[in-house]
Amino acid sequence: MHYILERLAAKIKQADIDPLPFEKLSMEHMFDPDVYGEILPPLPRDDVYQSIHHPDAMFPPGRGLTEKTAQRRKREDRLLWSDMRDTHHKAQINAHDIPNVLDEFGDSVKVLSLDCFDTLLWRKTATPEDVFTVLADKPVARSLGITPHQRISAAARAYRAKRLENGSREIDIRDIYRSFTSLSGEERELLVETEIRTEMNVCFAFSPYVELIRLAHTRGIKIIIVSDTYLREDELRRLLAQHLPTDVMQAISTVYCSVDYGTSKNRALFEIVIKECGVPASQLLHIGDNVVSDAQVPQKLGVRALHFLPFDRDAADFLRLQHAASSLIVLEQTAPETVVLPCYSPFRPIFSIADLQPYAPETVIGYMSFGPVLYGYARFLMDEVEALQQQGKRVKVLFLLRDAYLLSAACEAYAGKPVGKPVRIRGFVAIAASFKTRADVDDYISGINPDVQNFYSAAKQLLLPPEVTELLIRIAHQSADPQTAFYQLLRDDDVLELIFKNSFALRARLMRYMKKQLELEEGDTIILADTGYSGTTQRYLIRTFKEELKADILGRYVIASDAPGRPANSKALIATPWWNYDFFEQCCTVREGAVVDYDLDGEPVLEQIELSEKQYEKVANIQAECMRFINDAGAFFTKSGVTCEYSILQRAAHAALFRHAHMPIEAELEYFKDFQHDSFMDLDRKKTLYHLENALRNVRRLPSPYRLSPYDTRGLGLDFTFSALVQRRFQLDLGPEDMNVRFSPLKVSIGRTHESKVLLLRAHHLHDGYFSIMMPYESGTSVKMLLGEHYEWLQIDELQLLNNAGSVCGNVSSSLDLEEINREGEIYRCLSQASVATIRPVGLQQFKTPHYYHMIFRPLVPRAQAA
Repeated sequence: MHYILERLAAKIKQADIDPLPFEKLSMEHMFDPDVYGEILPPLPRDDVYQSIHHPDAMFPPGRGLTEKTAQRRKREDRLLWSDMRDTHHKAQINAHDIPNVLDEFGDSVKVLSLDCFDTLLWRKTATPEDVFTVLADKPVARSLGITPHQRISAAARAYRAKRLENGSREIDIRDIYRSFTSLSGEERELLVETEIRTEMNVCFAFSPYVELIRLAHTRGIKIIIVSDTYLREDELRRLLAQHLPTDVMQAISTVYCSVDYGTSKNRALFEIVIKECGVPASQLLHIGDNVVSDAQVPQKLGVRALHFLPFDRDAADFLRLQHAASSLIVLEQTAPETVVLPCYSPFRPIFSIADLQPYAPETVIGYMSFGPVLYGYARFLMDEVEALQQQGKRVKVLFLLRDAYLLSAACEAYAGKPVGKPVRIRGFVAIAASFKTRADVDDYISGINPDVQNFYSAAKQLLLPPEVTELLIRIAHQSADPQTAFYQLLRDDDVLELIFKNSFALRARLMRYMKKQLELEEGDTIILADTGYSGTTQRYLIRTFKEELKADILGRYVIASDAPGRPANSKALIATPWWNYDFFEQCCTVREGAVVDYDLDGEPVLEQIELSEKQYEKVANIQAECMRFINDAGAFFTKSGVTCEYSILQRAAHAALFRHAHMPIEAELEYFKDFQHDSFMDLDRKKTLYHLENALRNVRRLPSPYRLSPYDTRGLGLDFTFSALVQRRFQLDLGPEDMNVRFSPLKVSIGRTHESKVLLLRAHHLHDGYFSIMMPYESGTSVKMLLGEHYEWLQIDELQLLNNAGSVCGNVSSSLDLEEINREGEIYRCLSQASVATIRPVGLQQFKTPHYYHMIFRPLVPRAQAA
């Protein structure tokens, strides 16, 4: 023990004599993630935006890759930054530059060196880490209980262990699985093979670099691969051979893997490469996606190195949000198989190649969001048609206008030929033509939302004339329960007879249209293609016409409900418990009025167009971008030979739609702020879909964002969005006091002239400093709010009378008597502690059920702070 202490003390003295200057300590020595783990998040750099996580494919995020090269090369073998700029004007390229990159250097390049992952090989997953989620779902990994977190943690541990063992930073894949000490050697080897096969399944070759290799080979340029990876050369060659054409694979002379040489590109690997290639560094061109290890480090050695930027900052930020949305779609799935899903992004190479500048809103919405959804739907529908045809079915696809207009165009572009035909049939006419019996009417009435008392809509759907509707509503309102009374009136024999008569006539006209326009034959299998949601048109057409048409009627939708009334023979690209996709639906429509009837010849009768020309112009721009994406995607996949499983396209489509609905960017919020929905069934025909000012007003009235639309919550902040998603997904039983424990006191006095009672109430915080308080209402009594005891300044937003169900019975703000209070608009100044605002009982009637005053106010200056 004494000897050890003496030896350590000597080391300390030696360090005092020859200290290492602090400025010579690099951040890599101080905070080496290989040893200490990820201590600090990486600082923002230019290359942050090239990919969602660390660009060097096989390395976990957080590994630092910076070190000065000690050995200096001769001046003639080095290419300084100024030389690089003079030679080809830039040291950064994107996908558009790849085909001509060799021409920039003339005959001076003798060796072409390419990085492997995220340069030559890409993945269908959104990030490298998502590969481990795919791996964890494999039977071998599931049986051994391997999770994505375990796999990532094992790699980090292996790096630390290797550094302590021999100072090396390089591990191979078997070092990683050696951390799983509970597994046998055979099981660990099985996991190694499973991971390599998983990589083989998710990777694909980026076609611009495939063509660049071919071009370089024809010019006699040597081609090598240089990769920082824990795969050995034979394993990486196996992966490359899986995805590269034979001629391209044969053109690659050498594959340099950092693990084989015990050093990375950031350290000495490029020195080895230069030496083995036997050419001056200036004759070697290297391209890779990491700004440090693929550009800055080799440039210091004289290599002509180009930083490949797959995406600019805007596209990278969009993909980052898309990746976040991919992880959250589990909140919107009807029956998620697992909470942790792999996040797929199969369209990244298309975004990289495409001309997306400038990022107009219609490009973000149409090309980058709705385009992938429509591509996924087209694949879904064509697979369904093919499967039915293989069963011997005679399939006819009918796209239901107006909403399925863009679906029809997308499927035609995907297939390269017309797919089915558009038809003018919608839910209103399908329901209206279905009433044959009292049971049919009862079934329709039972499906009406009891919270929505729109008697006019129900009467219109039952084809009742306006004059009959007015009489029924007047009679119903004479009852204490108008809703029940109205629905009972609809079941009177005289009313039912009128409903059946009008429905029979419409049914005949609709049948004439279908026989004339659709060219249906007995035994056909009809596919109704539409945006969704609950299959109403399909369900009522089956009930009404299945026997007459002698055909199977199926539904194939973009989005479908999991409601119990959904037809059993319907399928959808996306199944979700609720509908949040009004903007998507509006962007799929054709510019025409909705069909409301058919004439005696079976020709559709269309209503007048209600929406603005400006909105249709915006829709047309989005639709054009959607079609551009589908054409670009088809061309890329055909040329590159890349195929995507339907499950990958399905999840990518859901993620794209989810991101658009719940996490729209600022440009989307602005683009859609005036969009309206044409509601044929409502008295107010045009409904604004998103209005930020209304959202701000509503959030001051609701204890939670549960009932706000996704665009409303996004306009308020992502914290509102996530709160609404979680509450809705899990149907959480949360009240105002659960959402926020912040409250403001308010003393009130309730009573008549000679008697009163004083209550100290608590107002619950809502949003932006607004509070909500409920005060009891009693007929003939007044309510005095002792505002001066608590506030000097406050804002009263509204004061209403509510019934026991929470419905507004009237605004009572004008019934306030103010004592020692000055008012300017909504701002009230309490002049003393005795300031009182009294709610007079003028004009308020006696109610059989409890009623309440509801006030929303915002304290501005509390009384305690007045001095």
